[in-house]
Amino acid sequence: MWGEVMRILHLLQWPLNDITDEVMNTAKRQGFDVIQINPIQPLKEDTSLSELKWWMSYQPCDLAIGNQYGSKLDLINCCDRAKAHGLKIVADVIVTHMAEEASGTFEVHHLVNEKLRNNPYFWKEKKQISNWHDRYQVINYNNGLPGLCVDNYDYQDLVIEFLNSLIDCGVDGFRFDSAKSIALPEEGCDFFPRVLGNLKRQDLINYVEILYEADDFLEKYGRFAYVLTGVNARDNKNSIIFGESHDTFYGEGAIGTSRNWTPREAANYYEMLCYKYENTLFFARPWDNQWKMDIVKAANINNQREYTKEK
Repeated sequence: MWGEVMRILHLLQWPLNDITDEVMNTAKRQGFDVIQINPIQPLKEDTSLSELKWWMSYQPCDLAIGNQYGSKLDLINCCDRAKAHGLKIVADVIVTHMAEEASGTFEVHHLVNEKLRNNPYFWKEKKQISNWHDRYQVINYNNGLPGLCVDNYDYQDLVIEFLNSLIDCGVDGFRFDSAKSIALPEEGCDFFPRVLGNLKRQDLINYVEILYEADDFLEKYGRFAYVLTGVNARDNKNSIIFGESHDTFYGEGAIGTSRNWTPREAANYYEMLCYKYENTLFFARPWDNQWKMDIVKAANINNQREYTKEK
């Protein structure tokens, strides 16, 4: 799984057809190796693409393919075009929670697929995480939305089926959202070894979102996938480092202040990361072409070359 320097372009809120038609050739010239696409699971909102807020993509209603950002056929075409350009596609997947009926209730939305909604063994008790440093709470309580019991084998089988359907479309890997709430084997959950071990491909680029934790904690998750995190991580091969993410850009919570960065400042910071870390993720701000800047290209290509020589 590890060994190659990897530069990831995160395209949140990009329709798949736009990526297929406009991005591929430019992304390759800019020195990117991987494109992370917007979540494409069905959403509870029945609105036009222009009316969708970014966070709506993280409140899905099913483990299935297709929403306002693209259909299954759109995904197949996108993956085919990526392969032709020597790029890989990573799908952002949400398997730890589903959409909520009304804010603060933890009631599963009525549009959530009934095979999920009607199984009482799939859902966590209706308690909110109040201490993100308390592992019991993080694993067993909710992150603001109805949480799923990822240790349940029947649920895991549905996740396996869903991920394999994405692989059939040509997807080369997965970003697991809010992965910190997925317990590790030593905590009583074999989600990662069982789910990843039953996928149709074992050469995938998988990474788990584990933000701002100690290195020993990151390394525990790094046994199963790359760990997507901030710059506090040690320079090791199983980490993917970002300077800016969609959370920091939109200023959600207390994660960071990068929404105040200019495009040039964000690109300068990314340049530093590319020299220091093997694997990096560049968040392409929606409706902004700063990912096409020369400094980003130089960071991906020149500093990658220098990093490899130093190794």
